[in-house]
Amino acid sequence: MSKRLRIIIGAAAPLAVAVLFALRNYIIGLEKFFPECYVHRTTGLWCTGCGNTRSVNDLLHLHFITAFRDNPAMPIIAILLLMLYLETVIGISGREVKLLPRKGLFWGIFIGAFMVFYVLRNIFPVLGPVS
Repeated sequence: MSKRLRIIIGAAAPLAVAVLFALRNYIIGLEKFFPECYVHRTTGLWCTGCGNTRSVNDLLHLHFITAFRDNPAMPIIAILLLMLYLETVIGISGREVKLLPRKGLFWGIFIGAFMVFYVLRNIFPVLGPVS
């Protein structure tokens, strides 16, 4: 990635986060217009996306534990994006730092763990979305 692109990303990402945070009440007000989960409504089972909207809502209101309980994918993706952002910003200085694993085995285990979680959340109701 070029240094110029790293600088642009380094400046634009915090600005985008600040705008999202400032507009969080307006953005969250839009969730009533989102369709209900068809899978959950039809089968009663939690799909992989169930709780994502609530999780993002909780993240924007800095309720991290509730966000993780609604759907752990969103907080974990936020952490991964933060790590990727830090790699980019540190790269501006010319130092290449790899905070995220690049091995396929890690990502296979990572995705497998999420798949197991989504099965377990339908077996144990305590793992379903809370808010």
